[in-house]
Amino acid sequence: MSENKNIVILTGSDPRHQFFIHQLNTRFSISQVFMEKCDYPSPIPQSEEESIAWNWFFKRRDQSENEMILKSIQLPRKNNPGTTYLENGELNSLDTIAKIEMASPGFIAVFGTSILKDPFLNRFPNRLFNLHIGDPEFYRGSSCNFWPIHQKMLQHLSATIHRIDQGVDTGDILSRKAITINSEDDEQTLLLKPLKLGARLMIETIQNWKKLALQSTHQNRIGKLFKKSDFTPKVILEMKQMVESGKLNDCIQAQVGKTDNKT
Repeated sequence: MSENKNIVILTGSDPRHQFFIHQLNTRFSISQVFMEKCDYPSPIPQSEEESIAWNWFFKRRDQSENEMILKSIQLPRKNNPGTTYLENGELNSLDTIAKIEMASPGFIAVFGTSILKDPFLNRFPNRLFNLHIGDPEFYRGSSCNFWPIHQKMLQHLSATIHRIDQGVDTGDILSRKAITINSEDDEQTLLLKPLKLGARLMIETIQNWKKLALQSTHQNRIGKLFKKSDFTPKVILEMKQMVESGKLNDCIQAQVGKTDNKT
């Protein structure tokens, strides 16, 4: 454990990132928050169907995330940390690194930022802990709560806390857990459950850090890397078709049945 006891959060600017901040701040005083503006590609739909599906997905997602954040912001906070807003790409700048150093972080909780580069990693060794919304031994990179649904691999819907190294989601794992799937779930609840679970795992990791009880394990395999550019209107249309045809619900019920049989 670093001799510094301050907690710093590095995260994005979307509702899910605000939820992450609020959840941690209900349990701990946060020294400083750095919010990086999210930068998403804007792919061009290749058909009217794809355009409709794209709008359908994000309308439903925004509604679900906004409902989640409204509940979260009503919770009492431990303090009101200062917030620094960054443009995309500013996180790795020497100016930002200097500002983070001024906060004297002992624990840096990371979620949803751009990739941290060597100068950043070298400045904060053993202090960077990432929330990955997925199981990195199967899914690394972007939208790893989406791809297991799209591929009907619901058993890999997970959340993981890992150390950050030079790879993408390849660092040693401190905590990992699969979500609990219920028969009432749909694509939106499946997308949100890893985030809610991940916030809880990060809270537990901070508690263990405070108790000098952090333990980590190496990853046994390197999962497939998914990029932001892989998230296209075409795959969103395929998700919409899974939902409307009932195939996703069939997959959910099958996964629930497997879980029931184990118990």
